[in-house]
Amino acid sequence: MNKEAFKKLLASLEGLDYFFISGFAVSIYLNGKKSFGDLDLVVHEKDIDRFANKIGAKLKRRLINKGTFTVNDYGFETKFLDLDIEATSGYPIKRVKENTFNKLFKYRVKRDFQGLKVYLAPIEEVLAQKAFFNREKDKKDLDMLKGIKFSKDLLLEISNDVGEKDKIIKNLKERGYKV
Repeated sequence: MNKEAFKKLLASLEGLDYFFISGFAVSIYLNGKKSFGDLDLVVHEKDIDRFANKIGAKLKRRLINKGTFTVNDYGFETKFLDLDIEATSGYPIKRVKENTFNKLFKYRVKRDFQGLKVYLAPIEEVLAQKAFFNREKDKKDLDMLKGIKFSKDLLLEISNDVGEKDKIIKNLKERGYKV
């Protein structure tokens, strides 16, 4: 990754509520032992317009069918310098409607990435999403993340918010997690 481009991206996020999710978050939790593609991030709905303006992105309402759940968000995909960025203000529809998604901002985690401070989704959110999708790549990520400490209570709460608690817990137990 181009570190200067990433620094500029972080500068555009300064003062905004955000956190990285998906492969980039997994990579950081694993101290770089996993590669990642694009940079997926969540920007709070109160800040996403400012963020999009700062990096020249066009926001739109998006209806995205993820196969197992549907996302109806306000976000964008763009190229910023040489970084592929996908930003969302919340997912999936159930969590946004029930106003359970935004509480993740209070649980976000500050971590170091190449000497820079970044915010990540809490590990419990990462585990819940990986167990929810349960694709082969998600199973591999779950196997690699197994040694990371997490709050069982928060994981159960997030799994319930997602709406598939039983499925998530079953898939985590199959990977050897104690939940």
